[in-house]
Amino acid sequence: MVTIIGSLNMDLVVTADRAPQEGETVQGSSFSQFPGGKGANQAVAAARSGAKTVLAGRIGDDSFGEALVRSLARDPIDTSAIERIAGVPTGTAAITVDSRGHNRIVVVPGANGAWTASHVEAIRSLIAQSNVLLLQLEIPLEAVARAVTIAREENVFCMVNPAPALPLPADFYPSIDLLTPNENELGLLSGITLGGPRGWRNAARVLLNRGLPAIVVTLGEEGSLAMDDKSDMHLPAYPVKMVDSTAAGDCFNGTLAAEIDVMLEARGKTCSRTAFTVMELAPAIDRATRAATISVTRRGAQPSIPWREEIDRFETWFEEHRL
Repeated sequence: MVTIIGSLNMDLVVTADRAPQEGETVQGSSFSQFPGGKGANQAVAAARSGAKTVLAGRIGDDSFGEALVRSLARDPIDTSAIERIAGVPTGTAAITVDSRGHNRIVVVPGANGAWTASHVEAIRSLIAQSNVLLLQLEIPLEAVARAVTIAREENVFCMVNPAPALPLPADFYPSIDLLTPNENELGLLSGITLGGPRGWRNAARVLLNRGLPAIVVTLGEEGSLAMDDKSDMHLPAYPVKMVDSTAAGDCFNGTLAAEIDVMLEARGKTCSRTAFTVMELAPAIDRATRAATISVTRRGAQPSIPWREEIDRFETWFEEHRL
């Protein structure tokens, strides 16, 4: 089972040829409203990949919150741990998508900011039942830190997608099993100027030296970099025409969590810490890359995320969509 503790947002999406500069107004081409939030998006990806999936989150007592729960009901996701908070708005994200499919996002946390460490402690039993706990940083860091501690105490594989990027306490790194930053997040967390493969590896090594067991860095059109203390590997991307990259990272993370869940089930027990080397994770990372590749050819966050059967047919699909 994969448990996600994270955000639910209503995405308010504007498309335009390009994003405006400071003080500038540009003409947009469309406006859409999509269910989103990193936690919810990753839960959809895990569920559509076939994992038994539970999403724990917080929404406001408003129309956006109701719409998000209705949308999640279309997927095989356990939403019983989603709580409505009175007097607080549901989280929202204002997203601008340019003609190349690149996005800029401003998030207003709303009810996502109502998480505390005690709220996470209240769902300890849910975490303990899981093979994989997947976290992001769109809820307060104190709640994320408590979830990480519980996962370690309960011997649950803990995967953290550090988005949006925030400085993390030193004791955070040795307490998780896998960190999945993108290039920008890697630079902020490491404090290193990147500028290509050597910079990526140097920055990843900084985080490994802080006690992190393994890291997978998503690099967009450059693929991904996976490293642990024994090896590193660069996995290529699949070049396609990008329409909207909003959910690419979330799709990757949710799919990867689902694949790790399968690997843990195959071992017959929940195991953490040194569960897998990055070499063992390579097929799972590639499958997650395939899922994310499909997602960037579609508009919206959750609507873009593929089902397991679509990922299974990726090679045929890619022949029709490759650049």
